[in-house]
Amino acid sequence: MWSQNKNKLVKNKLVYKKLDNTVENSKNNYASVAVLFFDEVEILFIKRSENMPTHKGHIAFPGGKKEKNDTSIIHTAVREATEELLISDNLITPFGYIDSIDTVEYKFEVHPILCLLENKPKKFNKDEVQKVLYASIDDLKLEKNWVYRGLYPNDWIFHIDNEILWGATAKMIRNILNLDLDFNQDSEPHP
Repeated sequence: MWSQNKNKLVKNKLVYKKLDNTVENSKNNYASVAVLFFDEVEILFIKRSENMPTHKGHIAFPGGKKEKNDTSIIHTAVREATEELLISDNLITPFGYIDSIDTVEYKFEVHPILCLLENKPKKFNKDEVQKVLYASIDDLKLEKNWVYRGLYPNDWIFHIDNEILWGATAKMIRNILNLDLDFNQDSEPHP
């Protein structure tokens, strides 16, 4: 369904889990999110609708809970991204994933799936998404752009277009940034 992108993905020292056929969910009560890298310099975020049953108005990655017909954590992430952003799944190329995060409030194991996004969405599902935001990887990498709130351990926040990125999404971003992504190298990912 998704072809392996043969272009430059990540530099040699990136330590992430390469996608393969063994990627499956570890719990029935899981969610997956698509961490969408656009043009290899920006990451896409959404502001969730106030109509959503959970995480109303939060800045997040496109994603959601496993549905009955989902076959893997990858399938869940891509399905949710296509539903929320009203795009075709052939515009999304999953290339890896990082360790899951357990959410405190809703008791979900959330699996971040790293993906390349071919084109920026021109519209989105207004029932689920208030707006789409982008943050440059360079801005996200600058420690001075992060503020430690300290309400709980690892409570870092980042401002995007007058919105606050915090919680599980901020934790996932900080974990991804620790991978030292570099899309400027012509190398294949390490397993």
